[in-house]
Amino acid sequence: MPNNARNHDYLSAETLEQLKKIEVSILLDVAKVCEKHGLTYFLIGGTLLGAIRHGGFIPWDDDIDIAMPRNDFETFQKIAETELPKSLFLHYGTTDAEYYLPIIKIKKHGTVFEEESISPGIKHKGIFIDIFPLDNAKRDKGFLFHMKGRILKQMRSILFLKINEKTTLYTVAIWKKALLRLLKLVPTKLLFQLLTSYMQNDTNNSSAYYANYASKYGYQKQTMLKTVYEPTVITEFEGYRFRIPGETDYFLRRVYGQNYMDQPPAEKRITHKPRRIQLKEERLT
Repeated sequence: MPNNARNHDYLSAETLEQLKKIEVSILLDVAKVCEKHGLTYFLIGGTLLGAIRHGGFIPWDDDIDIAMPRNDFETFQKIAETELPKSLFLHYGTTDAEYYLPIIKIKKHGTVFEEESISPGIKHKGIFIDIFPLDNAKRDKGFLFHMKGRILKQMRSILFLKINEKTTLYTVAIWKKALLRLLKLVPTKLLFQLLTSYMQNDTNNSSAYYANYASKYGYQKQTMLKTVYEPTVITEFEGYRFRIPGETDYFLRRVYGQNYMDQPPAEKRITHKPRRIQLKEERLT
């Protein structure tokens, strides 16, 4: 299959393997910067599950997820421009005024991984890894905890709909349509700043929990004691050694259930179904 072929249901085995190699190379560069500057990171999500169950990628997976405590996440942004190779681009609200995701994507120049769910207006569509911020949380239950989680969920939804208004507006509730009209003249950058500021409004580093408010698994499942994460341990992923949460078994049981070591049925073994893949820069002839 050509590298830039349209593909909704699968990636060829060859393309998937080449994609994984590029993502691992990005992860190695990010981990190198973190180790050099004493920044903490963890493999999380399907990347962590793959490391434990397969020693690398889940065979049908096509992305890499890591997380950093908020302070390290912010420091990493500041040093990335000079510390990361020039072949990589840090994509976040600080580098793109129309960016709307509360996570960093480290992308490789000259490549394309165009997700079906991504806004057509996003200026850089390179192959990437995701970096999620872990924010302080005082507790994992109670009215204020749930209120913050639900407000953040709605803020993320509104920001996504604002960016993708042309393709999603007809599917949303009436109240959201009305709100989107009111927000039409509000810069995306301001809404992004409000979202990320609220995510990190607990500045007390002695708070007992980390909350991953940007996770697709939901804020409740992704709020865990900091002792689940730290101190880190080292495990192998695709032949290299990376940091993972210390209480890995607890983490994976909480996210994926007691039987996380069992593989899902064949019909659930799917990729992210990118619109287009380009593994290297195309040259004009």
